[in-house]
Amino acid sequence: MNTAAFRIILTKIKWLSYETGTSLFDFLFWLLRLPVAGMVKTPVPELKRLVFVGELLPPRTPRMAKWLCRTGRYSAVLVCSKRGFIEKFSDPHFEAVFLFRNKWHLRRILRAIPEVWLMHSFAPKSYYPDIARQTLSVPFIHDMQDVYATYYGLKPNLKWLRKELPHERACLEQADGLIGQSLEPNVAYRKYHSTHKPPTLFFPLYCDEDVFCSNTQKLLPDNIHIVYAGGVAGSHRNPKQYGNIQFQSLIEKLGKQQIHFHIYPSPSNVRADYEEYEKLDDSNPWFHFHRSVSQQELTSELSKYHFGILPFFRELSEQSDDKLKYATTLKLFNYLEAGIPVIVSRDLGYQSWLIKRTQSGFFIDLDQLDAIRDIILKTDYDSLIAAVLKARKTLSLKEQSLRLEHFYQRIVSHKGV
Repeated sequence: MNTAAFRIILTKIKWLSYETGTSLFDFLFWLLRLPVAGMVKTPVPELKRLVFVGELLPPRTPRMAKWLCRTGRYSAVLVCSKRGFIEKFSDPHFEAVFLFRNKWHLRRILRAIPEVWLMHSFAPKSYYPDIARQTLSVPFIHDMQDVYATYYGLKPNLKWLRKELPHERACLEQADGLIGQSLEPNVAYRKYHSTHKPPTLFFPLYCDEDVFCSNTQKLLPDNIHIVYAGGVAGSHRNPKQYGNIQFQSLIEKLGKQQIHFHIYPSPSNVRADYEEYEKLDDSNPWFHFHRSVSQQELTSELSKYHFGILPFFRELSEQSDDKLKYATTLKLFNYLEAGIPVIVSRDLGYQSWLIKRTQSGFFIDLDQLDAIRDIILKTDYDSLIAAVLKARKTLSLKEQSLRLEHFYQRIVSHKGV
């Protein structure tokens, strides 16, 4: 075992010990009904209080909360695990942010929040959302991304995945409403042989108008820049699971074609996963590894380059075909926000369909990466840019948020609150 893998294991042990060690105290505090410090007050009558809850904070959640709060009809509280909270993903529009340390602390926080109109939980990982669902008798919506039954089946090898599946199924079947960012949940319903499916809203990740940028870079044969923003994995990781975010081979392929390749790692990445990329940055003039940035900063950074890329291929890992077919990722919409066309793997069914439909980029097979320079130089770059600007306006979260409001109201009315 190398040093990077050992450090990751130590981090997991640390958090597990912390959650386990604090659970007993919070269980006693729950029984004694001791108050939670810094609790919010009852909202003003004009505002409906939304509680967003989950284990890992995806950047999509604060973006949605922001546009809902701007209507003047809602206040929003974020409840997230201390381990899964990423400051660079958060947003100041939240009325309050509570970070829980274990399931009993989560229960204490939720019980202490007054006048909750609706609870909107977010995945991936459904264990804590399921705890939240059982804690408060309020309308409960589960927002699905990375549906584990779809990606790994019902008998995954990893122990933590096997523990997650019963809670994922409970949220899928017993939520008052479900939000799907793609068609992933439908596959899971079939695999679970579910007999009950709650009302569902198809609500993709969408683009945030607040961060729209213009790409002013001229595409030249001797000056091509491709950028990737998102998770990365070091070579110490198992390629069967992480092969699609191990970029050593892609870095080499692009460098041989004298194409500049830039990576902005996700703020959720652990340092052990990107140290080797920092070393490659020092030794390879065609590779540039940048610091992670907030969602508010990201698109201005991405707009400095010519293309964004989604280089996830079937041959590079043992991820299921369903994962590649139905997966969705915010980085695609970040690229559109930045005003740059997208190069997307043909294996990504939903995302390549979206790019084809909007004509805001092009898709490729793995073997075409060796000739990506020639493919790029044959594109009508100005037409691609024009298509990107049109697509991001159509896919604007601001324009689509009314659909989300209507879905909320439908679920609350059906619940009889």
